[in-house]
Amino acid sequence: MARFVQQMVIIFFLIIFLAALPIMITINPEENSIEWTFQYVPEAIGNFIIQLSQGSLGTYQVGYQERPIADDIGDNFMTSLTIMIVGVNAGLILSLIFGIFISRFRMTKVFNFVMNILSAIPDFILIVFAMLFAIKFYKWTGIRIISLRPDAGAMNTWFPTMLIGMAPALYMFKLISVKYYQTGGEDYIRTAVAKGMKLNYINFHHVFKNIEPFIHAELVKVISLAIGNLFIIEYILNVQGITKFIFQSFEVQAMAVGLFAMLLISFIVYVSVRILFYLFKRGFIHE
Repeated sequence: MARFVQQMVIIFFLIIFLAALPIMITINPEENSIEWTFQYVPEAIGNFIIQLSQGSLGTYQVGYQERPIADDIGDNFMTSLTIMIVGVNAGLILSLIFGIFISRFRMTKVFNFVMNILSAIPDFILIVFAMLFAIKFYKWTGIRIISLRPDAGAMNTWFPTMLIGMAPALYMFKLISVKYYQTGGEDYIRTAVAKGMKLNYINFHHVFKNIEPFIHAELVKVISLAIGNLFIIEYILNVQGITKFIFQSFEVQAMAVGLFAMLLISFIVYVSVRILFYLFKRGFIHE
């Protein structure tokens, strides 16, 4: 318990420090050098705690208008949370399906080859290529699949959701494919095949059970990849998500609230993935 409290305190001060970076870094025009003004950090921490103790999240600047953060953060939080939950879980489901349960088909081998090529390309480049393809697709067919308007509804969220799921799917598919072929050469798998067990039974009760710990060990990294892409996607596609408080304001209060919200989103997504795996085992493996 004491270690958990210690970690939470460290995370709290680290987030406040990151949010205060814009006001800590100044440029000295006379010497053309960067100067650090750490004296603002205690004041920033104090103001943040005072605002919370008063039951307020503070305010942030939108153009020339100052708005309460609490009035806008709800919708933005739910937008980012929905994109993250659907994207990450869909990416993991696809990687499991193609990496384990239909990996014996020839189509999956072609899919594996394509995924290995895509996994070598940086996520930012893939996002840009996906946007260019969406624009070309609209020119070829007249069907709009992407919108940069923040009030476009589902059209402004489904494409970012697909892009968010791309990084987890690529990363986990590569991991699962490698572990699948490693596990397939184990003696207990050969024994199960020799006994005449069905392939689906072997995949569910032997292969998946032995690959699952590796998947759980990589969940934090997968969610970190998705969070990193969320910053890029919401900014480029003009999605009114939680990163709005980080990009549109250099105020400590707004940035700190945005970073804490991102941390909460990461935790909720992690829990949702664990629940998904629990339901999967209860429904298909009957554990």
